[in-house]
Amino acid sequence: MKINIIFLLIGLALTIISKILQFVYKSKTGDMIVIPAAIFFVLAILFSINKFTDLLRRENRAREAAQIGFWACLAVVSFQVMMILFAGQGKSYGLVTTV
Repeated sequence: MKINIIFLLIGLALTIISKILQFVYKSKTGDMIVIPAAIFFVLAILFSINKFTDLLRRENRAREAAQIGFWACLAVVSFQVMMILFAGQGKSYGLVTTV
């Protein structure tokens, strides 16, 4: 099985667990599980791009590929955190709030 499919399946599993925790159990842990799920989705996308995997296989360019992966994941995580903070301030469409 290809590594991008594994990353995709892990991301899907974490997303499903997150939504169950958020909506069924009203748990804030579900909100935090979204962040690693987003990272796995980014890695799934990166590893499905041929140019990225070619760059990763080259010995002298692997560090550059790791930096691309790091900055892509950081961008998505910062967006997720921003949305949690922006939309989660007691609004019904943000974080699950306990009443």
